[in-house]
Amino acid sequence: MKYFLSAIIIIFSISIGETADAQNQNLANSGSFYSGFGYGSPSESFSPNTIGMGLTGVSTFSNQSANVSNPALWGLSGFTHGSVAVSMMNYNASDQFDSSSKALFAFDQFQLILPVLRNRLGVSLSFNPVTRSDFQRVTEDTFAPVDGIQLDDVDYLTNTQGSGGVNKFEFGAGYRLMDNITIGYSMGAYLLTQKQEVTAAFSDVSYRGLNYDRDIEGYAFGHKFGLFANKNSVFGSDDQFAIGATVTLPVTIDAERSVSSFRTINGRRTLVELDQNGSAVDGTVKLPMEINTGLTYNLNRFVVFSAETMIQQWSDAEYSFNPAQEAYFKDRLKTGFGVQYHPYRTEQRGGFFSNFKYSLGSSYDTGHLNINGEDIDTLFLNAGIGFVSRQAASSIDLSFEYGIRGTESASLVKENIWGFKLSLNLAEFMFVRPKFQ
Repeated sequence: MKYFLSAIIIIFSISIGETADAQNQNLANSGSFYSGFGYGSPSESFSPNTIGMGLTGVSTFSNQSANVSNPALWGLSGFTHGSVAVSMMNYNASDQFDSSSKALFAFDQFQLILPVLRNRLGVSLSFNPVTRSDFQRVTEDTFAPVDGIQLDDVDYLTNTQGSGGVNKFEFGAGYRLMDNITIGYSMGAYLLTQKQEVTAAFSDVSYRGLNYDRDIEGYAFGHKFGLFANKNSVFGSDDQFAIGATVTLPVTIDAERSVSSFRTINGRRTLVELDQNGSAVDGTVKLPMEINTGLTYNLNRFVVFSAETMIQQWSDAEYSFNPAQEAYFKDRLKTGFGVQYHPYRTEQRGGFFSNFKYSLGSSYDTGHLNINGEDIDTLFLNAGIGFVSRQAASSIDLSFEYGIRGTESASLVKENIWGFKLSLNLAEFMFVRPKFQ
């Protein structure tokens, strides 16, 4: 157990340090091109047990790891659970003219579940991103210096680097109403922090280059409801069907935008707030309603099949700071299917490879953007491996994924995405006294 604890402390410390360093070194140099629209691209919350399938785990219960997707499952916890997850993703983007490669190291989520009444009532505290906005966008154009006067057009180049998004601190509880039905509720504090650094250079030396920061901040509270039900011995004595569903209500954030730049005043470099009397200082950022459903079939204790469907009403989302980008929003549908094999559950393990669990999965996402008549959809393939401690219920889950997003048509960008997610999970640590025979 001490090795699992040490690993969690090391990964947690590295992730916090790397995230801080990345922000100091322009985190915008990494990430997806499409996260630069609105307040960022949706960020999925994967439960540790199902990251290898690429699924949220809304209908999949495991007493060996935490579940962040469905509050109802917290009521089934028999032991205290803690988990921390990080990821490293690479984005190889290309359009009709050029290509680039970027990487993003991110701290994905943290969760702690405490069973108030074992297998009856459990509470959870977690942190995870809701959207991410990490991008770099370069645009080139020309303009005529003075209308009606025969002067050469001026070329200019604008470089926008953005980072931030919406993060959520979530607290809630799950309660088992009866043997086969559990319900849950959680309240989330949504924090919006979006930072963009804009620089502009001109071909005519008579025009001075521009450099300013645009920051958007705000917060709000939201609500999520969960349901989980299962039925044993449907087609055989060892199988089980389980269904899960969550509903996340829309969240409206009253946000404030500030624009600032350094200027030389009386011979001193001074930070100056710009556009404070403008009409766009205050604005509205609205997160969409989400419905997430899943069906899990445990063929036996070794094989698990799971399928999920998620709907987000992005057509009702708002981003008043940029109405042109808000017009790109559309309803999002994501479906996925996965399978797990658990050879470590055999009474006699058949060698080294029987100590692990294995996962495969795939998903299709229609995306939340429609740009120039094209849906920005994504296809993902996932594979995972998990190691479960022999001495305790703790585990390490590692997921590898590859995806294709977007298109090069209509002057857009196609991204090849690959990377991994790592989740470290503790169960029972410091809360259950060992029993001696």
